[in-house]
Amino acid sequence: MEKEGPMVQKVLCAGLVGLAASVSNADIASFGFTDLNGSFDATSMVFTAVAFTGGEGSTAGDVTRFAEGGGSTANFDSGFFGGGSLANVEIFIEVSNVLGGMADGAGSFVITDADGDTISGDISGTWFAGSMGFVFMNGDTTNVLFSRNSIGNGNFDGPSGGSFDIDSLVDTYFGALSLLLRTPSGVGFFNADFTEVSTQADGLIVPGPASLALAGLGGVLVGVRRRR
Repeated sequence: MEKEGPMVQKVLCAGLVGLAASVSNADIASFGFTDLNGSFDATSMVFTAVAFTGGEGSTAGDVTRFAEGGGSTANFDSGFFGGGSLANVEIFIEVSNVLGGMADGAGSFVITDADGDTISGDISGTWFAGSMGFVFMNGDTTNVLFSRNSIGNGNFDGPSGGSFDIDSLVDTYFGALSLLLRTPSGVGFFNADFTEVSTQADGLIVPGPASLALAGLGGVLVGVRRRR
């Protein structure tokens, strides 16, 4: 998987794309993953980011339920994918209306825990072309569901430890999602295929529609995804 330089990696791991939102005690959960395997098919105009295991590029992250729900974190350590559990991260976004350095994006995401329970939702937002090949997306998430599957146990279990109850999360939720990647040299803004591009994702899940300002590139960018 194509990797950025050390300074870029450090910034990404610090949460270069963050959710600039005022997080209240009523908010449900947050999630973040680094080094998803990003690819784009210029024929179908679909961008995909999925969990990956392969040396330094292995996906890692976590999902945290905030204090009102127990304040627990499900951990997805580097190398979790393919490690004998069902854990996975899948993001699919159709890219449309590419004009200059902006484009529309609409799709879905699914985060699967160690035994098959899921967090899923729809995504709608805007892609932006940054400098030096960086591309980022700010999006809203709707129809977010915490689902206990037939083989799951009603807890969202991290493949690397940690869990929290999801049986009490019976409503349909909302939120926001940010993505960041850097296209390979010679590839423009969604004008050609690319594969194996390190992609970072951060999300926040809230009880109802909220005005969530998402941080973009430029200046000092701070991720505010936080645990309580």
